[in-house]
Amino acid sequence: MSIDVMVFGSLGAMVRSGGSGPVRVDLDRPQSLADLLDRLGIPLDRVQLVMVNHRAVPPDHSVAPGDRVAIFPGEYKVFWDWYGFRNPKHPRSAAKPAV
Repeated sequence: MSIDVMVFGSLGAMVRSGGSGPVRVDLDRPQSLADLLDRLGIPLDRVQLVMVNHRAVPPDHSVAPGDRVAIFPGEYKVFWDWYGFRNPKHPRSAAKPAV
């Protein structure tokens, strides 16, 4: 089995040399997001938000075969208000946004 991973912004250049579209990753059993990011060569501190099957997930979430994953970098400020789902290790996650 495999999963499709969409990687956006500056993170895209880290996983593909050109083009666009999802990156297919072979996955035969559930795996932690940290392991998936490691396989893709993406440092956790560069990730602002991860969505699995169109839902924001916390950093300790696991992905399973057949999932659709989207990984967003810190420069995507549109996600600044997703405070509970942001990566706490990302530098911009240190302060809670003003409401």
